Amino acid sequence: MKILLLLLSIHLLVGISGCSDEEPEYNKGLVGLSLQFHQNSLPGLEGYLESIEYVTSKGVNLFGMSPAWNELEPSIGTYSLKEFVTNPLTLLDPDRTKFKSYILVLKAIDTNRKTIPSDLLSKSFDDPVVITRFLSIIDNLAMVESVDRISHILIGNEVDGYLTSNPTELNAFSSFYQQSVNHIHQKMPWIKVGTIITFNSLRTNPIVFNTLTPHSDFICYTYYPTDVSNPNWQMRTPADIADDIAFMASKAGDKSFAFTEIGYPSSPSNNSSESLQKEFVEKMFEVLRPYKEKRKLEFIYYHGLYDYPPDFCAPYAQAQGVDPTYVCGFMNSLGLNHYGTSEPKQSWNSFVDKLKDW
Repeated sequence: MKILLLLLSIHLLVGISGCSDEEPEYNKGLVGLSLQFHQNSLPGLEGYLESIEYVTSKGVNLFGMSPAWNELEPSIGTYSLKEFVTNPLTLLDPDRTKFKSYILVLKAIDTNRKTIPSDLLSKSFDDPVVITRFLSIIDNLAMVESVDRISHILIGNEVDGYLTSNPTELNAFSSFYQQSVNHIHQKMPWIKVGTIITFNSLRTNPIVFNTLTPHSDFICYTYYPTDVSNPNWQMRTPADIADDIAFMASKAGDKSFAFTEIGYPSSPSNNSSESLQKEFVEKMFEVLRPYKEKRKLEFIYYHGLYDYPPDFCAPYAQAQGVDPTYVCGFMNSLGLNHYGTSEPKQSWNSFVDKLKDW
């Protein structure tokens, strides 16, 4: 599911690396941590910059942006790249000392929703007008100041959600995706391009994965080990992570893989607890380390720094067409720190400790 906090009109992801300066450059693992506010955070930009300063003090080196296409192009041929892309690239780290690279998710699909400009909604993804308009976004991105800082672009977030519900659009989206990948390669050849697939669909209905990933430079997942046989967002044991990640790595084949979302809630209503969340964090680093050392792992984004505020989930669930009853227990306890008090959970110290030699 897409569960990134809307902040400064972009969906923010912040990455933390715990590697030492002496470690070889290729072996410096990128670990992301989605950045939410807690209840007493300073408001607006001030709180935002305070949070960045907090995580960069621990070795932050990766920043992510996640605008929807209809946000980047609010009207035909009019682009909002400054707000969503240029400012984060140029204003947050002007001397290039905080972030090693940036990741950009271009959401033509966002889980269960088609997030393209309203005048194109009735058209197929492979309609020449749709493709031309999206390639124009890429053309304009290629001219953005400091675009060289972007290392990865993802086209669509959890695209299997929408495409599984609308299977007749899969082939059209595949054509759209392939042409977009090729155009990015032409305009910004240093960037690796992929799309985002949920782990559960990889297990239960891999047709979207099998159709799209041959065109990808790397494979990108979201992963929360929920029990797919139970509709109430119940968690499986953290011990399952070893087999799950081995499966994802094998499906990636000779390509590297990454996670834009990976996490585990702490709510008892989701068959979890703070101690199980802590166990998941520790197991995650343990299992992923060999893949990192073999350069099979591109990056990890853990979800997230703080729990979501109590009033965030219900509107989100409504927008995605999801029953909020159990998903809100899930979302409201995903953080490594509590929203209301900002106090750490058991998992936070484990997360920080594991970063030290990552």
